[in-house]
Amino acid sequence: MYRALTIAVIAAASLLPTGCANTWDAVTSRKFRDAPLKTVGKVIAPEDPVMVLRAGPDRSGDERAKAMYRLKEPARNNGTREDQDQVIDILARTATSESSVVLRFAAIEALGRFEDPRTTAILLSAYQTSDGLTAAERAPPKVTEKSSVPIGGTSAGRPMTRTGLEPGAALKGPAGYAPDTVTALRCRCLESLGRTHRAEAARFLSAVAGASGPDTVVPGSDDPEVQQAAVRGLSNCRQPEAVAALAEVLKQHAGKDIVLARQSHAGLVKLTGKRLPPDPEKWNEVVQAGVVIAPEPSWIENAIQNATFWEKK
Repeated sequence: MYRALTIAVIAAASLLPTGCANTWDAVTSRKFRDAPLKTVGKVIAPEDPVMVLRAGPDRSGDERAKAMYRLKEPARNNGTREDQDQVIDILARTATSESSVVLRFAAIEALGRFEDPRTTAILLSAYQTSDGLTAAERAPPKVTEKSSVPIGGTSAGRPMTRTGLEPGAALKGPAGYAPDTVTALRCRCLESLGRTHRAEAARFLSAVAGASGPDTVVPGSDDPEVQQAAVRGLSNCRQPEAVAALAEVLKQHAGKDIVLARQSHAGLVKLTGKRLPPDPEKWNEVVQAGVVIAPEPSWIENAIQNATFWEKK
């Protein structure tokens, strides 16, 4: 009986349009084995993501992450001011202090879809805390002035030399996220910042991309993947500052770094609508003449433009 019911539910789920990945996740999950009809029902008619995020006690991490990916900004979808404030607060806490990397990714991605002016500051904070450390872990250990750190350690049964740490301070192992995870989180923050279309986001992305001069150094900006993500963010940030930054990136990397040069050129074409060659001098003239952001293309126009652009390359 149970097997027949399972087969029937899977057959019904297979007829659902789109959402193949979510359907497969549902029918292969443990919850499906326990309650097949209820589980597939949530695929057909998923719960309101705002209700999932506000539920107490907290739902599972998987449910909360999926709710964040489905989330629409309450203020733009008939939600109340209270809904907006609570959702922003939940996303802010998750993006900056959540221990689960999966949930941080989901919250950062969701913030990039919001028009609320508070999202930019939250994403900047998420970038700065992407190491996964707590405030206490991020603070350097206190060292006393007169003590010294041993070089050779203990020897011949002699007691260990003082380490210089304050009394009672414990030596701890590695903390925070792995370097690859930190890089991935930083990249996601930069891409979401670009989608906010705000001037302060453009300025930060410019600094990470290395277009703000040597005096402005941002953690992670020496990582090629992070630099590329900053250029992608600038390419989506519909601000004159973003065009100026992309022109500077093109100037710096033309003939040197083919990836950054191509990305910055593609972003310049996208933001200005001008199909100029990847010549830094020509794009500098555009910046000097005063940047006018072109109307945002539809997804079809975007796809055709990208296909044509890379075909010429």
